[in-house]
Amino acid sequence: MKKSKFGGFLRSFFLGKRYYELTSIDDQVRYMTMNSIFMVAIIPLVLLGISMDDPMRRFIDFFIAGLCFLALLMIRSKIPLKVVPVFPVTVFGAYCVYLAYSGDMNLWAAIWLFAFPPIVIFLCRMTVGIIESVAAIIITGIFLYTPYAPVNVDSEIRSRVILAYILILSLTVIYERISILKDRKEKSLQAELVQEKNIIQIMKDNIPQGIFLMDKELKILPLYSLPLVSIFSYYEDNLTGKNFLDILSNSLETKQLQILKGYFDMVFNKKKSPKVLDAANPLYEFDYKVDNQIKILASKFSLIEADGAEPVIIGIIQDITREKEFEREMQTRKESQEDEMKNMFDVIQIDPLVFNDFIDDTDSNFNYINSLLKDKTLNERQVVTKFFQNIHAIKSNAIILGLETFGQKLHEMEDEIKKVLDKSDIGVDDTFKLAILLEQVMQEKDSYIKIIKKIESFKASNKLDTVFVNTLIRAVEKTSRETKKEVDLRVGRIDMSVLESKLRKPIKDILFQCVKNSIYHGIETPDERIRKNKRRNSFLDFSIIEDNGNAEIIFSDDGSGFNWEQIKEKYLKKHPEAKAIDKKTLLSAVFTPEFSTSEDTNIIAGRGVGLSLVKDLVKEFNGSIKINSTDSGLTLKFVFPMI
Repeated sequence: MKKSKFGGFLRSFFLGKRYYELTSIDDQVRYMTMNSIFMVAIIPLVLLGISMDDPMRRFIDFFIAGLCFLALLMIRSKIPLKVVPVFPVTVFGAYCVYLAYSGDMNLWAAIWLFAFPPIVIFLCRMTVGIIESVAAIIITGIFLYTPYAPVNVDSEIRSRVILAYILILSLTVIYERISILKDRKEKSLQAELVQEKNIIQIMKDNIPQGIFLMDKELKILPLYSLPLVSIFSYYEDNLTGKNFLDILSNSLETKQLQILKGYFDMVFNKKKSPKVLDAANPLYEFDYKVDNQIKILASKFSLIEADGAEPVIIGIIQDITREKEFEREMQTRKESQEDEMKNMFDVIQIDPLVFNDFIDDTDSNFNYINSLLKDKTLNERQVVTKFFQNIHAIKSNAIILGLETFGQKLHEMEDEIKKVLDKSDIGVDDTFKLAILLEQVMQEKDSYIKIIKKIESFKASNKLDTVFVNTLIRAVEKTSRETKKEVDLRVGRIDMSVLESKLRKPIKDILFQCVKNSIYHGIETPDERIRKNKRRNSFLDFSIIEDNGNAEIIFSDDGSGFNWEQIKEKYLKKHPEAKAIDKKTLLSAVFTPEFSTSEDTNIIAGRGVGLSLVKDLVKEFNGSIKINSTDSGLTLKFVFPMI
């Protein structure tokens, strides 16, 4: 304890408390240098003063020693460091000039003068240092070569003093300049390194993969990416120093962990090529167990070697659970669709009357099997035997009709029944399992019934007007889904005489373009509509009417109508010379080819072809267009002669 206090006292005495308050390394170096120079200078100055017989010389030495002591007090105060040395160093320079002037010891004492340039330039910086150093040599030169100098010194010695001083000054300036440039370069490089480090850290923390470094002991090193913590869902936020195998210990068996350790040994020892090691990665895809759930993770590992540093492994971990679930869902859906298509292909080849007879017989067999399961007078083996007979009968009928998928599933069920019958003792659990299998087969039978109903529904609804309306409904659903808008189609009156005429196709094409144009350009998003005090979902209405030998097609929406300012802006880009522009001119422009207010071209719209097609179709079939556009919506009325 005493040693600690004594050490603290010495540090406070020699350095002062201010040194520990400085944060800049440059300031700390300058502080220590000034502190050392002034502290060391005091002792020889005091000794010189004591040894001098000349009272004037003694006073000067003591005076400068006092200035050095004052400077020590100043640098320990709150006075800016760059201000502290100016006064004592200037006085020291004057003292050096005085020594040269006095010719003390035949100018050998003027060696103090040579120390002045390095001291003043370092302590007072370049500008003040050069000014005072040049001033000192000019004054010294005047004193040495004036006839009033108190001591006559050999001219060769005077010249050597001047030249030596100039040499020391030059070298000091060069050194200080190089030091300044070096410091600037170091600061610039340091700033670039900090910036690059920040950029790398930002990149690491924002990419979805977990990136980390691992040493030979398989411990995670610092500066890993933040997503790594969430991917592992680890119980601690700080993964630094954690053993990678320990993190996976709950997800992998002991043998798997040993294989993984051997794999990392191969990576570090470079026993195989990187391509082979990638192929041999035991964690290419693996199940990771955490918090009573299982994640599917993918990983990649590579060796990083740098001169003068231990090799490390860089690991990249990615959570692919959603992707795998989506793949499984898509595969299940694909298999379901393939089964449905196969079943439909099987069904459409069968005469409906024959198929209905098969369904009735199958239902009868299933009902009989259900009654067997409830019959208490039969033992389990008798139940299973009759179960087997009825399933076999259903399978035979299915195969005869060509229902291969259904027949195959019944055949698989027969295999399960046969396994039960081969047992010496059949229990209730066995019949219960067969009942579950029977329920699955019943669902397969029901899928055939649904297919028949779809076919019958299609046949019943396969009328001209129904197909026309369903096609438009599909166009509305697809376009609204792609634009993230909520739109419903309301169908008004449809006269079949119009659809049965030559106008059916042009009317369908016109309404298609109107639907896309309204949803893409006119209808607002749900949030915009709510802000405008409109319903969240919008409506498109259309009707097709025959009136006095004409076909009238009326189409309307409840969107925002034509955006005249946007149309005008686009028009002026194409016609910069235009001056007087009215709505009639803009309306005509809307129906011209390649005119679109959309900034982007995509699969929905943006090419400026839709409304020009509408205009050409109206012209081709001798029709007319009437347009009414307001903030509450757009209405288009097309009239065509029926003849």
